[in-house]
Amino acid sequence: MKGKILVTVQFGCLALLIVFTRWATFTWWVFVLLGFSAFLAFWAMFAMRFGNFNVVPYPVEKGEMISDGPYKVIRHPMYTSIFIFIAAILCGQFDYIKLVISIILIVGLVVKMFFEESLLCEHFPAYKSYMQKTKRVIPFVW
Repeated sequence: MKGKILVTVQFGCLALLIVFTRWATFTWWVFVLLGFSAFLAFWAMFAMRFGNFNVVPYPVEKGEMISDGPYKVIRHPMYTSIFIFIAAILCGQFDYIKLVISIILIVGLVVKMFFEESLLCEHFPAYKSYMQKTKRVIPFVW
């Protein structure tokens, strides 16, 4: 249940950010950030392979632990792509409504990330070792 609530918050906030954004007013560099965000998300999904990917934080029953592609450097490239998306939206078109939505989204993602990591540690014995070799969201930082 907790995972489904976190995913609902995530997609609800993303939908609100998309609705409240005036896309035609962005400068070129915002679109570069958005493009990088999309590239990272698709690269992560490609590395995860079809059938191993799950939107909710629960590991796929017969899934395998992935540690190549972007997962070689960071454990949560999908979250990183969302954080880049948020930064692009806020830098390109700041307003307080988007800021509040973004804060809710970030808090929800961080809670989901820690919850997901606890589940992955239970499901994959090698995950704790993997956690020591990689950063969570930002390469070489966190």
